[in-house]
Amino acid sequence: MPTVARRYILYHCIITPLLFVWYIVPYLMLITGISVFEAGLIFTLSSLISSCMNFIVGKWLDKGNPNLLMCIISIIEGSAYLLYFVGFKIKNILWIISASTLEKLSYGFYPAYVIYEYEAYPEHIREKVYVYHNVLPLISQAITYPVIGYIIGILSPTYQTLLNSLLIIAFLSYISALLPLYWLPRVRSTRIVENRASYKGFVPKGFYPIALTLLLVGFSYQITPSIVLVNLFIKVLGGGLFAISVYEAISGITTVLFSIPLLKVKKEKGKLMVILGLLFMCISNLMLALGRRIEFAFLSSFLFSAGYAIMDPFFMDILFSKIPSDKKGTILGGLAGIRRIMGIITPTLSGYLAQYIAPNSPYLTSAFALFISILLILFFS
Repeated sequence: MPTVARRYILYHCIITPLLFVWYIVPYLMLITGISVFEAGLIFTLSSLISSCMNFIVGKWLDKGNPNLLMCIISIIEGSAYLLYFVGFKIKNILWIISASTLEKLSYGFYPAYVIYEYEAYPEHIREKVYVYHNVLPLISQAITYPVIGYIIGILSPTYQTLLNSLLIIAFLSYISALLPLYWLPRVRSTRIVENRASYKGFVPKGFYPIALTLLLVGFSYQITPSIVLVNLFIKVLGGGLFAISVYEAISGITTVLFSIPLLKVKKEKGKLMVILGLLFMCISNLMLALGRRIEFAFLSSFLFSAGYAIMDPFFMDILFSKIPSDKKGTILGGLAGIRRIMGIITPTLSGYLAQYIAPNSPYLTSAFALFISILLILFFS
C-alpha cells in the first residue's frame, strides 16, 4: 500500500475511540431523566433540521477538498460535544437538541471519506486495502472501548466524570482536526456526480426482492439505535457503560475474525452466505428481545457481528449484480434517499416501542424484519 493509504487507515484507528461518545450521550440522557421516547424525538427532530441544513451546504461540499472537509467534520463534532457538555451541565433540553443537530450536520460531510478513499486506494489492490480499512479500526475499537468503559463505568462512575469525558472527547476532536491538514497527504478534489440520465426499459425482476431486503436490513439497524441499546442495558440487563463497551469490543473482534477468512469463500456460495448471515443476525436480536441476562447480550453481540461479516460482502455483490450499469446512479440514489427518510422516522418509533411496549421490543421488531428479508432472499431472489 502507498503511504497515503497507510496513513489514512491509521487515521481511522486514531479517531475510532472517540466514537464511544455515541453511547455516553444516550447514557447521560437517560440518567438525567429524559425518557427513551423523548430521546427518540430529539434525534428525529435534530435529523430533520440537519437534513435541511445539509441541503444548503451540499453544493459547497461538491467542490471542497477532502482533507479540508475531514477537518471540518472533526471541528463540527467537537463543537457538538461541547454543546452536549453545557446542555447536560445545566440540564437544558434546547442545548441538547442544538448539540444533536450540530452533530448530525457533520454527517452531510461524510462523502469526503469516500472521495479520499477513491483517490488514496490503488485500483488494482482496492478490495484488499478495504480489508485492512475495515479490520484495523475494529481492532482499535476492541482494545480501547473496554478501557474507556472501565474508567467511566467502573473506576469513576460519577455524573461529573461523564461530563468531563465529553470535554476530553471535544478537545481530542479538535486536535484530530489537524491530522487531515498537516499529516494526511493531500489528494485532489473529486466531484461525485449521480447519473441522472433518462432510461428506457425495466429494472430486472430479481432486483426488487434484493432492494426490499436492503431496506428491511437497514430498518432492522435503524429501529435499534444506541439509545435503545443503552436503555436495554440499564433497565433489563443491569449493565452500565463498561458492559456496553465489552459488548462493542466483542462486536469488533468478531467482525475481524470472520472477515479475513471470507476472502477464500467462492462467489457462487454468495446466496447461502447471505441467508446464513441474516439468520445469525435474526437470532441475535431474538436473544436481546427475550433474554434477561447480560451473558445473552454478549453472545448476541458475537452472533450479530459474525452474521454481518458473513452477509455484507456477498449481499452487496448480489445487489450490484442486479443493477444495470447505466441505471446505478438513479437506483442507488433512490435507495439511499429512502433509507435517509427511514433514519429520520425510526428514532421516534424505536423510542415509543422501548418506552410504552417494552425496553426490548425494538429488537423483536428488528428480528421480524430480518426474518422477512431471509424469506425474500430464499424464495424470491
